[in-house]
Amino acid sequence: MKHTRLLAIPVIMLFIVACGLSNGVQQIQSAVTQLPGVLTSMPTELGGIETAASAQTSSDCTTTTPGGLGITLDKVKSVLQITQQVTFTDGTVNGQPVSTGTLSSTSASTFPSISNGFSAQFIGDPCNLSEIKVTTPRTDQQSTVDEGIGILNILFAGFMPPEVDLPLLTWLSENYGNVPVSGQAQTTIGQMQFTLQRSKTNTITLDILPVK
Repeated sequence: MKHTRLLAIPVIMLFIVACGLSNGVQQIQSAVTQLPGVLTSMPTELGGIETAASAQTSSDCTTTTPGGLGITLDKVKSVLQITQQVTFTDGTVNGQPVSTGTLSSTSASTFPSISNGFSAQFIGDPCNLSEIKVTTPRTDQQSTVDEGIGILNILFAGFMPPEVDLPLLTWLSENYGNVPVSGQAQTTIGQMQFTLQRSKTNTITLDILPVK
């Protein structure tokens, strides 16, 4: 049942992207009611979409820094904030803008094994991010593998291009649980390079950079 719930949440998020944030609300809510039992909390999480969608604003991205990932911070935040899965804190690191996402209380109850220590950093020009770095707790418990893959699925469904997202999730499913301590796995999909690294401090990091 838990695995079904983790897989179903991104399906709802893809409905949001495909249908449009305002016009798709009824279709999303209808889809939720057809998923038996596994998404009992999702109607509450989606309840604020209609109001939040009308209040959205976009940054002025008439000029962008070249050589980035081709992903805007606005796109990253839109679905994740509206569905209340992730909360963001904006700041700077080494002179670069950084927006750091952590799991909301809603997500923390769904992903209890990784809620303490999860972070996603969106680094660089908000109009063309230069790096995305996701850090997730990773121990010998299988729950940290299942929940790690689940939250990455949710995270990327909101902003990754479909031609990148689907092969990426396949690669993560095959490699996330197999990276040894002090080891790494790497792949290139489209114009993005993905590197999984597992440290000795019970964490695993996914670093996303543009292909040079």
